[in-house]
Amino acid sequence: MSEKNINDEKLDIDDLNLFEGQDETYEVVTMTDEDGKENDFFVMDGIDYKNTKYLLLVRAEDFDKDEPEAFIFKEIEGDNEECIYEPVEDEDEYKKILVLLQDEDADYEMKF
Repeated sequence: MSEKNINDEKLDIDDLNLFEGQDETYEVVTMTDEDGKENDFFVMDGIDYKNTKYLLLVRAEDFDKDEPEAFIFKEIEGDNEECIYEPVEDEDEYKKILVLLQDEDADYEMKF
């Protein structure tokens, strides 16, 4: 996946309540890829690590599958109106964020 651009006025990471525990409902963000195609994702979880915000996302269209594929994105730029996220591609960084997400009391189960 390539760099994504989130244009959702509701996506103020502090307003998402990602770090306060998980509700039974999930926030939906719309990400626009470099070709202009919009995709909706459920925000399953999030973490702030070393001053970088990370999101664990599942495509909305895949959410009801038994084992939907999840993606980890990190914020590379952001302000109050627009945040730019990109997929975590560095293997060491990806593994570290997975471990941190697993340390939380989550309502989901991850398989590798």
